[in-house]
Amino acid sequence: MFGSPYGFHGSYLFDDGTFGYIADPEFDPEEFALDDAVYVDDELYIDGKHAIGNLYIDRWTKEGEFIQGGCFLYFDEETMRDYCDRNGEPYPVKRIPDEVIEAFEAGDQKILKRLRWKVRELKGVRLV
Repeated sequence: MFGSPYGFHGSYLFDDGTFGYIADPEFDPEEFALDDAVYVDDELYIDGKHAIGNLYIDRWTKEGEFIQGGCFLYFDEETMRDYCDRNGEPYPVKRIPDEVIEAFEAGDQKILKRLRWKVRELKGVRLV
């Protein structure tokens, strides 16, 4: 299983106030049939940059609205800030317990309310 070299896999509060999960699914460069892709020794290069993985970011608003993220490539020597800026994704600013995201997925207001003592940003969250 391919893992993010940046260690960002997990649950976060993002700089736009949403709560979400960063995942780094298994990366198979051969699955990307892109017009500008070049393969060198089974390694994927796009515009001269070495693609080393892919990430997706799923998020929820304070109202419980789900925002599905895209699955985008990331490149060798790219920072998480570079990745987020390039793909129009918000930046993760605070690690939060995975239980927060599990509660959003389940639509469980009671659990979110109980987790406020761990994550103060949950104050005011009202799932619709």
